[in-house]
Amino acid sequence: MKERGKLTRREFLQISALATAGVMVTACRAPSTPAPETPEPAVEAPEETAPTAVPEPVSQYNEAPELADMVKAGTLPPVDERLPLEPLVVTPVEEVGQYGGVWHRAAVGPGDVQIGARLSYENLIRWNADGSAMLPNVAKAWDISADGRVFTFYLRQGMKWSDGVPFTADDIMFLYNDQWGNEDLSPTGLPGWLKMDGEPAVFEKVDDYTFRVTFPNPNGLFLTLAASADGLHFHRAAHYAKQFHVHYEDKEKLEQAAADAGFEFWYQLYNSKAGNYWEVVRENVDLPTIYAWQVIVPSPTSPTVLDRNKYYWKVDTAGNQLPYIDKIEHVLVENAEVLNLKAIAGELDMQLRHINFANFPLFQDAKEQGDYRVLQWLRGYITDTAIAPNVVHKDPVMREIIGDKRFRWALSHGINREEIIESVYLGMAEPNQVSPLSTSPFYWEEQAKSRLEYDVELANSLLDEMGLTEKDSEGYRLRPDGKRLVINYEFAPIFGAWADIGELLTAQWKLLGIQLAVNQMDRTLFYERKAANEHDMGVWTGNGEFNPLIGPRWFMPLDHESIQAIPYATWFNTDGAEGEEPPAGSDIRKTREIYQEIKVTVDPDKQQQLWREILELNKENLWVLGIATAPPELVITKNNFRNVPDVAVSDWNLLTPGATAPEQYFFKK
Repeated sequence: MKERGKLTRREFLQISALATAGVMVTACRAPSTPAPETPEPAVEAPEETAPTAVPEPVSQYNEAPELADMVKAGTLPPVDERLPLEPLVVTPVEEVGQYGGVWHRAAVGPGDVQIGARLSYENLIRWNADGSAMLPNVAKAWDISADGRVFTFYLRQGMKWSDGVPFTADDIMFLYNDQWGNEDLSPTGLPGWLKMDGEPAVFEKVDDYTFRVTFPNPNGLFLTLAASADGLHFHRAAHYAKQFHVHYEDKEKLEQAAADAGFEFWYQLYNSKAGNYWEVVRENVDLPTIYAWQVIVPSPTSPTVLDRNKYYWKVDTAGNQLPYIDKIEHVLVENAEVLNLKAIAGELDMQLRHINFANFPLFQDAKEQGDYRVLQWLRGYITDTAIAPNVVHKDPVMREIIGDKRFRWALSHGINREEIIESVYLGMAEPNQVSPLSTSPFYWEEQAKSRLEYDVELANSLLDEMGLTEKDSEGYRLRPDGKRLVINYEFAPIFGAWADIGELLTAQWKLLGIQLAVNQMDRTLFYERKAANEHDMGVWTGNGEFNPLIGPRWFMPLDHESIQAIPYATWFNTDGAEGEEPPAGSDIRKTREIYQEIKVTVDPDKQQQLWREILELNKENLWVLGIATAPPELVITKNNFRNVPDVAVSDWNLLTPGATAPEQYFFKK
């Protein structure tokens, strides 16, 4: 199978026009062979006149007025020299925009300032706004070998970093050889998604604008992951990072520089200057970037200020260099509640991060006075409340209870989902288990709608069938060891209305004779407890179910986010060195084995067939409980802030709003 990224028709026409123009100019030039010399007739010298002005060359591209002024002043190269030979052409959502303005946003702390991971989505390849297709981006095209092992990427000749230095395959190779290949910087080598069965991919430079990635086995998910959150950090500015790296600078000099900066080792200094790109880019004003905006006032200053990247490598359909907006400011606020109040007051130009769905009525009531509109984007994850009972519980008695699928069936039948939907989601959701989105080719309705019926009698009969028939004086069931059956419902108050849902479930599951203890805690403690396998039940959002192959943590023990079976996930991910081995032949082990088969399958139809097998196992076992589909993602957008699509999909793996191309947002005058 061979696939290659394609130019848009407009790009093709632009390039064709340029090529045609070049041919026409060549054809009109004087012959290269000189004509024989002939005597020139004597003529009288003309009277002196003012020299004829030489017209400035006409650019095929336009730029922001402030940049045009810098070009005239001689402090910035012309826009044609700053753009690549084949800039990426972005089609505006509504219309060709206007330059200018400051985009006002809010963040709930220094680490919440969004730049590369959300507001400028610059993976090698990228998803479109609804996650239905992958598009060229940093890579203008790619080839895939017939066996699905070798991926060749073609970069944009003439593309530059924000400091004007060319972006080439050397930047990719530096990341591969000098960061991922350095034991101090990357003790485990390449990221897990760049390995197959523990064997790392091999990167090779073909020429300055071409590189190749070769896997030991076919990799049917590589492009999918490269376009998603895993592919965020697929570049480094080698010319900048080298000054902090022992392969290119004297180690003693670097160690002294590290000590001066308050570090112990050279690699700590490196990481603070050029390491985790997503984090460093919002703090280091000197770090070259390929994003649409770059930091000029770093976090934790409030406001953090981002300025237009003068060398940004994208244009609109009229040839205007993007982005349209001059600057972005993030004001730091105490918490999400304060952020929502600022949005209701009309103080934010465009924001969806931390916009609380529970405030939907308030947003609607205040939108005229605040001069904004309330968009309702779809969620890329199926639910904002995935409830994960710990089937590998540390307590053997609780493991026996929770590990019995009849117990999980009973919990599901004991959920009055309509009550939760009306009181928490304002009626704007529908009952659903954790499943692929209904718009996904991986969707299977039978699994998505299984065991949703609210049936207290059936739930109690299932628990009785398990032998949990003894009850205490308050009507709660007793465990086999005589203790009251109590389930701790643990969550960090981050995204969903999990406290409200927990309170409703407490009353609903009491009818089953199960006591639910709702425990809200700091996110750090929540992560510590689940890592130590000390939890009964954890709650989080769905994860990229628009394409569940990206990160199917709720359908199998995939990673440290698979709250339902952390020890099993650890065993898989350490090749048995840590964690706990799932029983041979068990259904939960089969899910991971099938997923490994999907990873080496390059045929999409075969991938879907294999995924159905995983859904069948989930339907039967119900390892994770769903309440309802996610409510809409609310997007607060000022009325003059345009080119924001009315319909899009919001998801971490789409780097939302990155997939909607924020570089083409603009203020309409």
